[in-house]
Amino acid sequence: MKTNTATEHLTQIPLSKEDFGRVKSLLHNYSGIFLHEGKEALVRARLMKRIRKVGVSSFLEYLDYVENDETGGEFLSLVDVLTTNKTSFFREKQHFDFLNEEVIPSMKGREFKWWSAGCSSGEEPVTMAMTLFEHREFMRDFKVKILATDLSRDVLRFAKDGIYTPEKVKDLPDYYLRKYFQNPPGGESGFQVKEQVQNLITYGRLNLQEKWPLKGPFQVIMCRNVMIYFNRQTQMELVSKFHDLLEPGGYLFLGHSESVSGKNHGFVNIKPAVYQKPGR
Repeated sequence: MKTNTATEHLTQIPLSKEDFGRVKSLLHNYSGIFLHEGKEALVRARLMKRIRKVGVSSFLEYLDYVENDETGGEFLSLVDVLTTNKTSFFREKQHFDFLNEEVIPSMKGREFKWWSAGCSSGEEPVTMAMTLFEHREFMRDFKVKILATDLSRDVLRFAKDGIYTPEKVKDLPDYYLRKYFQNPPGGESGFQVKEQVQNLITYGRLNLQEKWPLKGPFQVIMCRNVMIYFNRQTQMELVSKFHDLLEPGGYLFLGHSESVSGKNHGFVNIKPAVYQKPGR
């Protein structure tokens, strides 16, 4: 394997059409994620980090290295850098208002079992947990489980640590910061999610394209701003699997740029980007 320490040369490495096609195929075949044309600059910028780390001098060499790495470690690193997505606390706040005002009060006396599918760095499941804690009187004697999954190992490590920079929490009301966050150990800067909140969440790595080792039923599944990366066929398959895992009356939350399309999806659209499985 060649090494190259000339940074000025690395900045000039081009991503050819053929290289981009190989990246698209690798990612799509593994995860179902489809990289559209126009993403070349993003792919190049993110994979340059791995080229520097591995020590090769072209995308051709790097992709050969990925495909010949029998450990599979570098392939997973490629997946990690290409699937890191933006998120925030209380993103699309009306969804959490709906949980707070409609869903949680209707579940008094029941076990809570929710899933954040595509949890990224943890802001979504933490927001779900904080929303539940605001109804602590409903939770006192009942089990609460929030499953949080993502494809990326990097964001899952971040989510499990539960430490967020001031920039990450800048839009979070002071009330939530005071009640559900604390100073990190060892004088580290930032804000750490309190143990009582993190204890409600189980984090795990899951490729939505592979078999799901999950047992339902769930009352709530959030898969927001994830399906935009899949083609229509994959989207329909995911919606069907979500439907199977929801209990009758359960809710599927999507991103506002996403929708459940087709005639036989089995859901009723009750709010913007909120779908309910009929039955209860």
